[in-house]
Amino acid sequence: MRLSHLARSVLPSSLFARMALILLTGLLAAQLASLWLQWGERAAVVSQARGQNYVDRVAETIRVLEAEGRSRRTVALSTLQSTDLSITLIADDQVLPNTPRGQIQSAIGARLGGGREVRSDFGGGGMQHGGPGGMQQRGGMRTLDVRLRDGQWVRISAAPEGNAPALSAGLITNLLITMIIVIAVVMIAVRQATKPLKYLAEAADTLGRNLDAAPLAEGGPAETRRAAQAFNRMQGRIRRLVDERARALAAVSHDLRTPLTRLRLRAELVKDDSLRDQLAADMDAMTAMLDATLDYLRGLQDNEAARAIDINALLNSLAEDAEVLGKTIGVRGLARLPYTGRLSALRRALQNLIDNAIKYGRRANLRVEDDASTLRLIVEDEGPGIPPAELGRVTEPYYRLDISRSRATGGVGLGLSIVHDIALMHGGELILANRPQGGFSAALVLPRIAQS
Repeated sequence: MRLSHLARSVLPSSLFARMALILLTGLLAAQLASLWLQWGERAAVVSQARGQNYVDRVAETIRVLEAEGRSRRTVALSTLQSTDLSITLIADDQVLPNTPRGQIQSAIGARLGGGREVRSDFGGGGMQHGGPGGMQQRGGMRTLDVRLRDGQWVRISAAPEGNAPALSAGLITNLLITMIIVIAVVMIAVRQATKPLKYLAEAADTLGRNLDAAPLAEGGPAETRRAAQAFNRMQGRIRRLVDERARALAAVSHDLRTPLTRLRLRAELVKDDSLRDQLAADMDAMTAMLDATLDYLRGLQDNEAARAIDINALLNSLAEDAEVLGKTIGVRGLARLPYTGRLSALRRALQNLIDNAIKYGRRANLRVEDDASTLRLIVEDEGPGIPPAELGRVTEPYYRLDISRSRATGGVGLGLSIVHDIALMHGGELILANRPQGGFSAALVLPRIAQS
């Protein structure tokens, strides 16, 4: 559990980001492994190339000196000198001690055609034989003594070379360019692969607000195509179910009211006043329950088109309607911009909240909180509130608190259910809470996105 929780907290949440991260991690690991393999091989090749270049320079120097006579060698020496190569003629008693013939000596002898004696100083400040280039430098000058054909000894001292870069700047640049191109291709490919899932999620979210939304495009890979087809079939079945329910509601609205009306007329013929009043009260309760239930079910299938709503005008209109009934509603705050939603549904939701606040909390106060992403319409009262254990249940259809189960104050338990469904219809939520200073708060939290 801890590992899964850690993975969820570390890994990005979207499928696109996770797939891209996995592929890019694999790509980076492959590139690093390739660089590690090339590092040692390239270092060996560079070292060998430097050793070969050193042998070629020494051999060419010897050829030039042998081509010149003794009298002209001094002039040739001045010409052959360079910042990294020192060439001097030495006497026989200055020659380095004889040493075992190594790779450098063999390479120079082979390049000169044989017949040359080559000695090297492998002592403390010179060269150590071995390695890919035939020698390894310890520090100081690399020194070779070579005997010319006429017996003259020449000392060739080369300045130490720095460590060869295993990877050149050009190669690193090419690798970076290649990696950038591959990363771009991976990102585009992953986005194309996950785009159908994004569209599916958006379509599912839209379906909750608009059953008549356009069907999902059935394209892409076989798996996403089958998912889109299944989603479209589900949308069609839900639309047919809702249409059938609408027809059933129309039938129920007509067929149930007719016998209730006949019962009411017949109840008037009852001579017992007490029994007649009881029958009338029961029929009134049945009528109220029928009206509330039909009203709730009609609200769930609201097909009203979304439009820009002046929230400030809507709240002022609700406050004026309350004043006509002798109730005072305070309104605080302003909506900065119009809200795109269903006007009748929002009016109905706010009216339900206001009625509840006045009925159970003596008075209602409206408060508006608006920012770039969310519009909050909060209705507060000064009543006893709701027991915390009941807060999660009062939005369930037909659920009523004990304190409201009376014919004088209680309904059928659909007011907050309707508000909750209207909030979901707009992609928002209904948040209920008891106020710390006393009273109850019902917040209609609506996202500021275009409602379809």
